[in-house]
Amino acid sequence: MHVAQQRSYPRSERIAHLLQSEIAGLLPHLHGLTGVGLLPSITEVRLAADLRQATILFSLMDGPERAALVQARLQDVAGEIRQILGKRLHLRRIPPLQFAYDPRFDHDAEMSALLAQLPPAPEEGEG
Repeated sequence: MHVAQQRSYPRSERIAHLLQSEIAGLLPHLHGLTGVGLLPSITEVRLAADLRQATILFSLMDGPERAALVQARLQDVAGEIRQILGKRLHLRRIPPLQFAYDPRFDHDAEMSALLAQLPPAPEEGEG
């Protein structure tokens, strides 16, 4: 029974979730991210099936304007993050980390702003 549960949740997904949690916890402590304003949120880790490459998606609470700057800073500290993860996690190998901006939340914010601009629906019985 225990083996069947693990098959439904592949190792690569378990490692991706572990990396997401660990990286998110490290960001406030990295000196290379000072001066970027609000820290990014790690939204997802996409791990290659062979576990040899990890793409870390991040979002920004204040929109996409700083995405390129934050992505560059994250790439600058990617080696440091890998070293820390290598010491903390019991994995044979920590894959190279590639950071990418996740625009999904920008679209949600834009949609919310558009919906907020709509006039209120007429009351029942009006019209």
